[in-house]
Amino acid sequence: MGYFAIYCCLTISSLIFISFAPSYLSVLIMPYVLFFRNPLCYTRDKKGVPSAACTGGFYMNAKPYVVGVGAVNVDVMGRSKRPLVSEDSNPGQIKISIGGATHNASENACRLGLPVNFITATGDDYFGTLIRTACESAGLSTEHFFAFPGQISSTYMSIHEPDGEMNIAISDMNVLQSLSPAHLKQKGELLENAAAITFDTGLPQETIDYLLQTYCSKTAVFADPVSTTYAEKLVGRLEGIHTLKPNLLEAEVLSGVKIRTFGDLQEAADRIIGCGVRRVFISLGKNGVYYRDHSGTAKHRQPRPLDQIANATGAGDAFLGGLLYAYLHDLNIDETLTAAMTVSTLAILSEQTINPQMSESLLKETILQNI
Repeated sequence: MGYFAIYCCLTISSLIFISFAPSYLSVLIMPYVLFFRNPLCYTRDKKGVPSAACTGGFYMNAKPYVVGVGAVNVDVMGRSKRPLVSEDSNPGQIKISIGGATHNASENACRLGLPVNFITATGDDYFGTLIRTACESAGLSTEHFFAFPGQISSTYMSIHEPDGEMNIAISDMNVLQSLSPAHLKQKGELLENAAAITFDTGLPQETIDYLLQTYCSKTAVFADPVSTTYAEKLVGRLEGIHTLKPNLLEAEVLSGVKIRTFGDLQEAADRIIGCGVRRVFISLGKNGVYYRDHSGTAKHRQPRPLDQIANATGAGDAFLGGLLYAYLHDLNIDETLTAAMTVSTLAILSEQTINPQMSESLLKETILQNI
């Protein structure tokens, strides 16, 4: 009634002045623009955030944003010049970059134009400073970082064959175990108003449980199982997850199905959906992606053939960044698969874990070139 009363007062005032100057017609229109243009101005949209479409309401400057919660680490990548020989020194190249599953997905989404807030843990060491500097240079805010004195920042070391395929990797993410539910409670308002939350299972079990129990019913939660070991943390806890992105081995852990045939793959996806997941994208490596959702839709999308792979390390994380981009842009499933797989391809073509050329314009240009 308050808004209606204001509208009536402004309308009466405009009628008094309309005979003196036609320009006062704008006064008649203004209350409609301010208060009645969009009924979502004083509500939340379907993604659970204040409406950004409203031009006259109190949320005029609000924009949907993503919150990433999880790992950031220094990536040390070694690539052999010749086929790897076990138990021997292999000549090759070593490169250092910033990685971590949630960091990579978040930075890719950020480079695609999404507002992204990142909650993570680092040490107060040299690598921690390196991580902050790199994130800020990429446009990823470090405002919500927690730095733990005396701890070593997460480090990921991978060894690759000459063609770029990973042979083995070791990760040290102990500092991430310090990121507790108490830390997330400090960021409650940020998480509460997010259009989407993405996390990886490198987090402590109690932190994962807190995220799922607190936010699955409030916003779209995206989960990356990361590895077969870490995927165990999601077993029996899948209900309410909006989007899950496992690979084949992780899907086996989460579904309890040994995947040997395409039929096994379908059964595994069905079981995961049956546990309460809304959408699952199972990465099949060189064989693409298998998709299944709660409505019964299922799709198998093959990747575009590539002549050369520069670095496959960040492909899965880039795919998740593409899924976040597609979700916030309300793309349908075919468009979503196209966008996410294209982002993944662009990552593979770069020697760095995250393609420094990644952008929304490059994504759209690449899609058009391959239609």
